[in-house]
Order: sequence, then structure tokens, then C-alpha cells
Amino acid sequence: MTDSPDASGPELRAWRESDRDRWNRFVERAPYHAFPQLWEWGELRAAGGWRPVRLAIGADRESPVAGVQILVRPIPLLGWHLGYAPRGPLGAFDDPAVRDALVAALRRLGREERIATLRADPEVGPSEPYGAALLAAPWRAADKVQPPRTRVVDLTRSEDELRSQMRRKHRQYVNKAERAGVVIERIENEAAPNRVAAALADFNRIYRLTAERAGFVARAPHYYERVWRLFAPTGRCRLSFASLGGERVAALFHFTCGDRAVEAYGGMTPAGAASRANYLLKWAAITDLRQQGLTTYDMWGLATGGIRQFKEGFGGSEVEYVGARDLPLRAPVDALIRVGLPAYALAQRARLGLLRRTGPAQSPD
Repeated sequence: MTDSPDASGPELRAWRESDRDRWNRFVERAPYHAFPQLWEWGELRAAGGWRPVRLAIGADRESPVAGVQILVRPIPLLGWHLGYAPRGPLGAFDDPAVRDALVAALRRLGREERIATLRADPEVGPSEPYGAALLAAPWRAADKVQPPRTRVVDLTRSEDELRSQMRRKHRQYVNKAERAGVVIERIENEAAPNRVAAALADFNRIYRLTAERAGFVARAPHYYERVWRLFAPTGRCRLSFASLGGERVAALFHFTCGDRAVEAYGGMTPAGAASRANYLLKWAAITDLRQQGLTTYDMWGLATGGIRQFKEGFGGSEVEYVGARDLPLRAPVDALIRVGLPAYALAQRARLGLLRRTGPAQSPD
């Protein structure tokens, strides 16, 4: 896509961004910013068959006001593509002129890339002008991809205020873990390679145990190793552990984007649960990130049952987003996708179920 005047006004132009640092600077400063819009997330998902395209809007390349990283993937047999904007678009979309510029640029991009449907799920609530616009035409409701609700802690509060908003039982468990001798450890990019390798191995062990116990799917170890290789050199991810008697028994994996920290992955062993190490680990992460100057701690979804109660016990407030929204870019193909892809997905799940019964299934990518 070449620079071109947008229909909303000659001062707004759209272009494909090719500079990693310039893109990440925009993302971290933009309204509604989120880590899956960082350049490195697009590179991560490229290994799974998605092709990232970064589209920026503004008066010039040095001052974009809005943008979106779109992951593009071919639709089997059709010669068209699906586009997905994880936690995007982002920018000054409370301004209707910028929203109009976005839709116009997306339609042009759709023609160039043969994208039939774009799915988006930005971190915006329904009461905000941007959110209200997404709830109206030409956007429509779609099946969720990222959590539509989450819990966030305001890190601009003092440590005493943060502790006071915790449930009493949570404060007791934090104290119990400290008395039991639980030790907190943080791994960042400066760590020696052998220490990082051991930490990632321990994280994968703990996370897989947690997934088996809780009934969710953990990706193959190489996925999280690639996450680290992409994000750690930029200082935008970190691993934290709680250890008891020299053994790591609880883990958290955080991303940072601008002033926000996101708790993306975490888990504990039975020993970690018994010692309440996971309570101390989360509390230590909250206070440590606050000391580093971040202003928001996002627990990345609410889940249900015990996990939800565990998160709620650390205080903060519940936030609801508009959820996933689709923008049809090629109506006839979009209509075919809405009918055909669910059937294709069911067939794929049935095939994978058969493989699991007759032999080892492929690891998720």
C-alpha cells in the first residue's frame, strides 16, 4: 500500500510500516495499546502460518495517530485470506475522522491482499466512542479470540493501598508463604544463557502440570522458548518464580507494553499450591512492576471458578471490552466463509480427535 490521501481528509494518510522500532514506539504510546500489537508478536505468529502486515494512519510516517497489526492467513481452497488484528486496531479512534480513515484503509488493504474478513478485538469498552462505533455497522459480532473481560490493578496506588484492597485470606496466604521460606526470583534478558534455558524448562514443566490439572491446552515448549527469544531482547517480557527448598514451584510469565504489564501465563505445582507460593509470587510481581514505574497490571482474563476467585482476591477492578468484531471486506466471500469455515473447523477437530485415538497428535504451533 502506497501513501494515499484518505477519504476522511487529505491530512490523514495510510501506509504499511516496515520499521520495527518506529512501529513499537507507536504501539506503546497509542491509546488502547496492547502487547499483541507489538512487532514481535507478529513475528511469533509467523511461525504458525500467519503473515503480519502493519498498517499505520497519520499525517506522516513519524507521527502516526492510529494503526493495526493484522495477521493474514489463506483460506483453504478459496484463494482468499482471513485477517486477524489481535487486540487491535489501536490509536486515536475516539475521533470519527480517524475511524473513517481506518475503515477506508482496511478496505484498500483487503483488495490488495485479498482479505475477505477482518476480525478485531481491541481493548476498548462499549461506553467509549471507539467501542460504540465497533458495536455498529459496518462491524458485526464475532466469536471471541482473546478474553472479553479481564481484571486490572491500578499500580499508581501506594503499596499499602494495594495490600488493603486484597482479600483478607489472600493477605494471610502471602504471609504464610513468606513464613514457609518461599523465595521469589526474576529472570530477565540479562541472565546467562544456561540460567535462561533452565528457567524456561522449569516454566514449561510447571505450566504443563497446571494445564493438565486445570483442563486447558499448553503449547509445546518451543513456542514459549520462541516467545522469550523474540521479546526478551527488547525488555518486554520476564519470568518470575517462587521456589521452596531450592525447587521452583510456581511461575508467572509477563509481557509489558508501554505502561502496562500483562500476566499472560502462570501455574504452580502441588507443592506450590500447598505452600501458597502462587499467592506470594503474584503479590511480589504486582509490587515489583509498580516499583518499575508501570501503571496497570492486567490479569488477562477472568476464567471461572477457583481461578477467578484467586484473581479477584488481589483487588483491582473488572473491565469489559466490546469483544471480537468482524469487518467484511469482500461480501460474497465473507458470506461463504461464515458457512464454510465452521464446517471445515469441525472436520479438522474430528480428524485430530481420530489421530489422538490412533497415534500421537501434532503439538500445537
